[in-house]
Parts: sequence; structure tokens; C-alpha cells
Amino acid sequence: MNTQILDMKLKNLIQVCKETKNYKKLAVVSFILTGNRINEIGIYLGVRPRNRQSGERLCEYMEVINDIFERNLQVPIFQKGMIEAVREREILFMKNKGEIPFDYIKTMFSLYYELRKLEVPNLHKTLTQDELEEASHFGTFSFFSPKTKRKERNNTGLKPLILQKIREREMVLKKNLQHQLDEHTFETALHLLSLKHSIANDKKGRIRVHGALKDNIVYQKSMVAIFGYFILGVIILLLSLGIIILVELSLVPMHSGDLSFWVLIFFLGGVFLLYFYIKQFRTQRG
Repeated sequence: MNTQILDMKLKNLIQVCKETKNYKKLAVVSFILTGNRINEIGIYLGVRPRNRQSGERLCEYMEVINDIFERNLQVPIFQKGMIEAVREREILFMKNKGEIPFDYIKTMFSLYYELRKLEVPNLHKTLTQDELEEASHFGTFSFFSPKTKRKERNNTGLKPLILQKIREREMVLKKNLQHQLDEHTFETALHLLSLKHSIANDKKGRIRVHGALKDNIVYQKSMVAIFGYFILGVIILLLSLGIIILVELSLVPMHSGDLSFWVLIFFLGGVFLLYFYIKQFRTQRG
């Protein structure tokens, strides 16, 4: 829907709600519009859509997006104050089934219009060689270009120099993004991230241009965390079953022959998964 038409409908709705003194529908609309905009931002940035069926809140989804880009670019998409404002109003909205103070509704609409101004690039766009060269802004980049016809080049000494130049420019861009989120600066920073990964990971120093900008971002941390919690749940379940059976054996010793095997299975399974969890998840966090 055209934003001008949407704004006109909102003004009409606000007027009707003021006349009837019933602001519940206005509160619902404020959360729908804000949620749709946040979801749109996430999709543009290559993040999975918000999982509404599992009960994922808006503030939680905003934190997922922030976590991804703070790890990759050290740049938050949403300010902490904005997330906290959404969290406070969302909790009350869910608790009271849409009945929230009018001041909270005004804040939600203010946040919505602030989110509308937020400039984020479409990371589904495919990378091109020209964009990498434009992002790099130094002539030595051509030395690593796949367009070169020379088969043998000693780039051992030049590679660290180029990576250093990329890091220096990255630092400038990150500082700019921390001050103000700008679509062009954001995209340039991602181009440089792609360039840095390509040079650092290719021993021959060739620039591999393929895929979309979102392919250069690590999105899997939240999924890894979910898998870790699943493993923890299974560990607790197995150990709990083992303890329950032990209690049963202490109360009814005559069942020891039938149940002792299962005690061994549950405890061994729990200990093995606990060891796996510690090795795979606790060590990664440390």
C-alpha cells in the first residue's frame, strides 16, 4: 500500500477512535504496522522472518537481527532504547489483550515512523566485480582481479597490505554506521566484508564474486543456540528418568532386574550428551 494512502487511513482511524474513546483497534494497528516493518527490515537483511507461530515477540526478533549484525559489522540495526520501548509496550499489550494506555499507542506509532525512515539495503542483491572495485577505492585491488592475464604473480607481500587497507576503511565505515545507519555506507561495508573474506580465504589471492550480499553474513548463531537448548532439554529428560527409576528401585527392589538396564541407558545417554554439550557449546562461548 502507498504510504500516503496508509497515512490518510491512519488519520481517519485516529479520529474515529478519539470520537468513540475506544483505542483498542488503534493499539492493534500500531503493533501490526510496526511488526510488518520490522519483519520487512529483517527480510531485506537476509534474516529469517519472525516466527509468530512459536510466539516470538517483536523485541526478541529485533534482538536476533541486532545480534547478527553486531557480530558481523559491530553495528546494531536497532538502538537498545527502541528495543526496550517495544518490549515494555508489547508485554502490556499481550497481557491486557490489546488494552494499553493512549501514550503507549502514540509511542508505538512514533517508533513505526522512525522505523520507516531506517535505510537498510536489500542484501539479496547479487555481488558484482565493479561494486567490489568501487568499494575498495585503492588501485592495488586490480592486482588480485581475476581479469589479470598473468599466470604467476608473487602476491605474498601485497596481500597483507591490501587486507590492512580494507580493515582501515572498514573501521571508518563502521564508525559512520554507528553514528547513523545509511543504506549506501551499509552496503559498502558489506562489499568490503566480502572482499576481505575472498582475499583472506583464497590462497591464490583471487577474488571470487558470486552469490548475494547476504551470503557474507553469518546468520546461524540463533539456530545453534536453539539446538544447544534442545540438547540441554534431552539431557535433563534422560537424567530425570534415570533418577525416577532409581527412586522406584529403592522403593520396590523386586523390579531391579527389569529396570536396572534402563537406568544404565538413561544415565549413560545423559552423561554422553552432557559431554557433547560442554565440548560443542560451552567451549564456543568461552
